[in-house]
Amino acid sequence: MFQSPFSVGIDIGHHSVKAVALAQKKEGLELAAFSEVALPPMVINEQHNVNSDHLLSAMRQIKKQLPRGARQVALGLPDSAVISKIIQLDTNLNTDEIEFAVAQALASSSPFPVDDLRLDYFAVEGSNAAVSTATMPYQVFAARKSAIDERVAVLDKSGFSPKVMELQTHALLWLAKHFYETERLEGAYGVVDIGKHHTEFCVDPPDTLAFHREIAFGSDSVASSSALGASNFDASPAVFGSVSENSSTDVEQFTQQLADHLRRQIQLYHSTHPRYQLTGLWLCGGCQSLVVEELLERMLNLDIRWLNPFLRIATSNKVVLEPQRQYHQFGVATGLALRGVHHD
Repeated sequence: MFQSPFSVGIDIGHHSVKAVALAQKKEGLELAAFSEVALPPMVINEQHNVNSDHLLSAMRQIKKQLPRGARQVALGLPDSAVISKIIQLDTNLNTDEIEFAVAQALASSSPFPVDDLRLDYFAVEGSNAAVSTATMPYQVFAARKSAIDERVAVLDKSGFSPKVMELQTHALLWLAKHFYETERLEGAYGVVDIGKHHTEFCVDPPDTLAFHREIAFGSDSVASSSALGASNFDASPAVFGSVSENSSTDVEQFTQQLADHLRRQIQLYHSTHPRYQLTGLWLCGGCQSLVVEELLERMLNLDIRWLNPFLRIATSNKVVLEPQRQYHQFGVATGLALRGVHHD
């Protein structure tokens, strides 16, 4: 467990920055604060670099809304900004040789020079490869130094202390694990994070690596002005309204299109993980007003649940949760805060 009484998860998106602070209490975790600050357009470019001045302004606003001691941060990085691959390495290599071999493997496949990347890697647990062969599979992650260093520098300047850099998909899976254990569910559940331009689909089956796909489909596919208003990720309660605020035609069409996209990814997941067929899906993101759960459930023949990240975490008496608001857009930030709790 972490030494600081707080763990902060920060999710830097294209449209806003979201932060969740969890406090460690004797009786367990407690939601100490949460905040969202809108960003001007184009703060993050296609190469995942950030406009440091605009981001710093937002982070300073975030800092003022969190408890004074909330400094230690787990920061999310978009999966599309990260190179992920499995490589086989000789089991007899020492630490320096492993590092060199990882760099060599990336040099032959990365679109960027290895010197421009930050690397992380680990042996895949539970693998039996070393029993029958002289090699061991390693999971390798790499991201451009600029994408990481710019974010870390902004957090440092705003008074935070970055401790963990995690994939946004992994943050969602940390949150899903917390809900799965708390609700004592059975079977395999995936997580669907519906964004404005993209939707993330991920599953963490037992005894194997996480499955993840980014779908080029989001709330901006809805053409009507009312639905587009519902897809803006800001902190206004009016943003997250009921289905009735959007035309029924738009809502049904969006749900059907979402189901079509998810069905293809679910089929691919089942073909690669036949032992762990999906039982259900958790939905999160700022688009509750665009999805009819009952329709999606019928089309996919799965248990569909909205993943309210604050539902299974005790709330500080200083935090006010409005009954009419939805908080599903804080899923990544909450998962990152949970990840920070378990940081060694």
